[in-house]
Amino acid sequence: MHAIKTLQRNHRAIAWATLLFLAVTTLYLARPMGSDAKSAAELQQDIANKRAKEGTLNGQISRMSTKIRGLRGRINELQSKQNRIEVDLNKKVHRQKTIAGDLDRSRDRLARLRKRLAHSRKLLAARIVTVYKSGEPDILTVVLNSEGFSELVQRATYMRAIADQDREIITTVTHLKGETTKETVRLAKLEKEASQLVATVRSRRNEVAGAKNSLDSRRDELASVVSNRKSKLSKISASRRHDEEDLAAMQRSNSAIQGYLTDGGPQKRGTGQLVQPTNGSFTSPFGPRWGRLHAGIDIAAPVGTPIYAADTGSVRIAGPMGGYGNYTCIQHSSAMSTCYGHQSRIGVSVGQSVKQGQVIGAVGNTGHSTGPHLHFEVRINGNPVDPMGYL
Repeated sequence: MHAIKTLQRNHRAIAWATLLFLAVTTLYLARPMGSDAKSAAELQQDIANKRAKEGTLNGQISRMSTKIRGLRGRINELQSKQNRIEVDLNKKVHRQKTIAGDLDRSRDRLARLRKRLAHSRKLLAARIVTVYKSGEPDILTVVLNSEGFSELVQRATYMRAIADQDREIITTVTHLKGETTKETVRLAKLEKEASQLVATVRSRRNEVAGAKNSLDSRRDELASVVSNRKSKLSKISASRRHDEEDLAAMQRSNSAIQGYLTDGGPQKRGTGQLVQPTNGSFTSPFGPRWGRLHAGIDIAAPVGTPIYAADTGSVRIAGPMGGYGNYTCIQHSSAMSTCYGHQSRIGVSVGQSVKQGQVIGAVGNTGHSTGPHLHFEVRINGNPVDPMGYL
């Protein structure tokens, strides 16, 4: 009776251990080593490579960010310079408007001067013609021909009036000619100042604006590159964290498998010679496959083909196991176990003792499988090794 109770407790312990193992390995075995999961070494190398890429990208982002800050500083300086030039330009535009008003007044005054000069020249010309035609006497002739003092005074006064008028006409012509010349020179000077005033400032403003636009464009290009680098960094970091999670899950899984397949106490040692677990064709060996570790060998066979225990031992795992589908593991010694994946049905239960060559299940296509076959593994202390060295 005591032996029966002990056996029942052992079976319950094995069942609870199986449930714990399933819970620990669910995440990892959703991408099983037997199909397309990476090995721990490959994951560690991938993590190291991605960390190196993260370091490179962080360095690039830091350097580019420094350049962007420098460009922003230069852009701000140019913006300040451009603002000062705009203030100066506004002053010059105001001055230009003032000059434009002066130009209008100067042109109007020059037109009036030229009109008056033309009129005065006509008067002078007419006076010269009159003197020439009339042969007007000079002052000596007037004195000699005068019949009395009174007449002399009258004639002298008349002669002075004529002379004053002539001098006034000549003076007016001379003055107007000089004023016209001065106004012409002033007008030319104002026109030249007006044309050069704003053009110079606008040239400076356009030069600064062009330099600022060039820096803006360079800054935007660098910002775009930084954005792309950050996006790539985010993806690599997410992928690296995913790999780290996979590695941690794998390490937990391997630890659980090692403990679970080696803590069963003394086991009856098998013959040491494994038999072929099913009748079929070898389709995939142990080792790297599609950039991943293929942790067993594949033997293609029709669905329902019997699966045999490769050696005598005790069933430690028997049930659905993620990507392995229906999965059975038999422990043959304290170190050695064999496992069988993708079965269409499982013919044994946890804790059951089996003999070498005993039917334990049937070939199937369950889990992550591309066709009917048996995925067969040999594990030493829970770690997969090449089964061909034991068959």
